[in-house]
Amino acid sequence: STQSTGYTMAAELEDEEEQKVLHKPMEVIIPSLFELASHMDGDLLMLCLDTLRVSVSIRQDIVATEADKVNKFLVELFVKHASDPFVVSQVNDLLITLADIEACRGSIQDNVVPVIMQMLQTPLSNSPKKQSDEDKEDMRVEILELMTVFIRKTPAPLPPLYVNDVFPVIMGITIGCAKESTAILQSGGECVRAFFAQGFSQITAVNYNGVTAMDYTMQLIGKVLDPDMSEFGALYAGRLVSSLIKHAGTALNINDILQAVLNKLTNCEAPMIKQSLLVVFIKLFNHDLEGSMNFLQTLSTPTGENGLVYVMKSWCDIQELFSGEYETKVAVIALTKFMPFLLNSNSPLANITVSDDEMSIEGGRLTRSSKTVAAGVQIPITIKIFKILVQEFKNILEEKEAERAGDEDSEDDDVEEEEEYEEETQIMTLAQMAQFLGDDDDEDEDNKDDPLNDVDLHDHLSQFLTQLSTHGSYPQLCQALNDNEQKVLGSMLVSGS
Repeated sequence: STQSTGYTMAAELEDEEEQKVLHKPMEVIIPSLFELASHMDGDLLMLCLDTLRVSVSIRQDIVATEADKVNKFLVELFVKHASDPFVVSQVNDLLITLADIEACRGSIQDNVVPVIMQMLQTPLSNSPKKQSDEDKEDMRVEILELMTVFIRKTPAPLPPLYVNDVFPVIMGITIGCAKESTAILQSGGECVRAFFAQGFSQITAVNYNGVTAMDYTMQLIGKVLDPDMSEFGALYAGRLVSSLIKHAGTALNINDILQAVLNKLTNCEAPMIKQSLLVVFIKLFNHDLEGSMNFLQTLSTPTGENGLVYVMKSWCDIQELFSGEYETKVAVIALTKFMPFLLNSNSPLANITVSDDEMSIEGGRLTRSSKTVAAGVQIPITIKIFKILVQEFKNILEEKEAERAGDEDSEDDDVEEEEEYEEETQIMTLAQMAQFLGDDDDEDEDNKDDPLNDVDLHDHLSQFLTQLSTHGSYPQLCQALNDNEQKVLGSMLVSGS
């Protein structure tokens, strides 16, 4: 068929110039796929929608000229298949692709947003099938995630529909469902962050029937940081708080917010949740180390422990388990600021002792490794931070080595693939067509403008450790390292002798 011919051609067309070969066939393929989708259900419909997503990215102009018709069709599919989260997810992926097309955004606002916002408030009232509570939750999460993308992809200023109508509804649903649904709490919080990023000054200028955007936000933060709520509701709490601090600045009552973050930190066990909350403080340390340290010392945990001491101990406990390139980078950079301060200031904080046990994750919970030779040993925080930084440098060296090995393997694979291609003709399936462009890994949009992104962590750590080697306490620090850690320093010609 014409479609299968297009899929086969797409297999070998990887760059923009090569994809131009498909421009003319797409004039037939895209309308045909929409026609097929209107008569399909189940797996075939999902496959067709996924293929459309790829095809549309090649010829955006085709759907742009029929934006209203296309968006009305997609939102009808959304309503019709609202009970099927798999189909809804595919519809959303296609709508997200359309949101990248400037000529389609106005149509999305007119034809898609009003319908899905109505469904968010009265789940599935228009659906032909009876829905379970789980179906309703899944659908609401899909809508919140879709709206988050729409908002992120809409250039400022945001349209009045988003500011005046969408924002208060999303706040109301997220806050109202907080106790019943962790998923809605998480997705709703991410949508609110999108509003902060694209239209903070707009939403804060509106009075929503006596409630301000800041009133809503403080209610929401109170929910995600409520000690009695599931800790997984706080998965993105750190992002929400950091985003609010970034945009509101001095207008905030920062004391109460950071006290709530600290309190939540004390009753969380999952490392990913602890990391999310710790990053709030870590970002503040990078911005103003001594000021943030002094402020944290005025806070106390619910059990009376000094806030700064608790944060430092918790941070040192799980730094080796941090995930995410950005989060790891900002944490390591902050530690390189802490280390000289502790060594040179005669601060009593240098007397803090932390566990030297290796940490591991079992069943999603943080546990101390039984492999540690001297389990339960406490060491000075300066030594712990030094060991962490050496380990982080080791991780970077291993990643660079893996990349080099991967590049060599890739070159070998390319030669093998060329040889195989001469022996057999490759047929591209519908599913392969849908995947051939691939998907980019998600990253937090709010962190893209952070200057720390430009820091080369390998160079930064190398320079830091080299400079540290001239400090009087360096030999003592090195004595605390094991053989593997000593080898890392040896590899960069830094010796403690």
